[in-house]
Amino acid sequence: MKLLIYLSIGLTIANTILQASESRLLDGSFLTTLRAEAVAHHPTAIAASLRASAASSDVRAVRLWDDPTMGLALMAAESEKRHSDGDIRIGWEQALPKRGLFAAKEAKASAAQRAEFDNWQNSRIEIGAAAARDAIELALTDESIAIQSELIAWLVTMVGDAKQSALDPDGNSINALRLEAELAREKQVLDAAQRTRKSVAQRLNLDLGRLLESPWPALRLSTSPPPVPIARAEIARITRANLKVRSAAEMVSVANAESRIADLERQPQLSVAVDAEIYSGGDFRSATLGLKMSLPYFNRNASAATVEASRLREKSAAMEMEATRKTVASAVLAAVAEVANANAQARAYTGEIYQRELQASQAEEARWISSKGSLSDLLVSRKNLLATQLESRRFIAMQWAALEELNKLVPERP
Repeated sequence: MKLLIYLSIGLTIANTILQASESRLLDGSFLTTLRAEAVAHHPTAIAASLRASAASSDVRAVRLWDDPTMGLALMAAESEKRHSDGDIRIGWEQALPKRGLFAAKEAKASAAQRAEFDNWQNSRIEIGAAAARDAIELALTDESIAIQSELIAWLVTMVGDAKQSALDPDGNSINALRLEAELAREKQVLDAAQRTRKSVAQRLNLDLGRLLESPWPALRLSTSPPPVPIARAEIARITRANLKVRSAAEMVSVANAESRIADLERQPQLSVAVDAEIYSGGDFRSATLGLKMSLPYFNRNASAATVEASRLREKSAAMEMEATRKTVASAVLAAVAEVANANAQARAYTGEIYQRELQASQAEEARWISSKGSLSDLLVSRKNLLATQLESRRFIAMQWAALEELNKLVPERP
């Protein structure tokens, strides 16, 4: 039974080593490829694209001229009167465009189209960021599995040594039993990590539109953390780079155009009208050319209220844009701070802290070999060494995740 356990452990370690030899570095180009694949298959991005296309059609749908109106009237009267005046009346009326109204409506539709385009681009960035975060989590899980496998391999060696020592008449089998128990516990930790990896890989496949069970190579994080961006420079880019702020700015333009439209629509409406009288016997009697004008006097209070409401909405849209900019700026500061903290801790755990834990582990191992140290101290020192390695990888993953969040807020290519 124990042989089967060791064989299973050995196969697990061999599989991890094989995956490591075929592992893929998680870097900027790899994440860019994943983002593009996620966007290409995600229904949210497709829906946003359709809305942007519909907004483009709205721009082309703006009318300069309204449709003309045609009318037909028949007279019922004595034959003499019908013959004299004509018993068929044909009317035609065409409303004239109001000066500036077409330009205002076109400006509104164009601003709305630009806002929808920015919303589409923003959805693409958010979808890509979600896939990138899952890839970062998968890479961290693979790093954790590799470190856990290293601990198990060391424990397997220690169990073998302890068993050999127990064969000595003066030996003690307690250490072998304790090491076997520790090995069983760590094997459960490894099994849990592998189940977590499967779940994360499935979630990433779901993001990318792949089959759930599509295989993934082992991913690895870079050995050194990426550079830290400058907060002031990132905040300066918000107005032109953040797509939510840009969309909010376009909505200000929409509200401004609506104010102009409301102001223009309360002006009198001019129309050209032509009326012709014809006798049913085929004779032409008369034609009238006229100019009609609406009288907006009676609804002046309602028109004034519409203009006031439009101007208030314009001011509200401007305030909402500023609120969005401040919210994004706050998130940028938090993301940059997260990057800086993760960078500093990754460097510390990779450098000074790791070196000290390595020295402590080597010292405890030397004491154990010389029978001066305890098994508990040896296990603790070894675990601390591997935990330090894992912490350094975790902080590098945290920095990549924070950079992904920062890129979502102020993308390089919006």
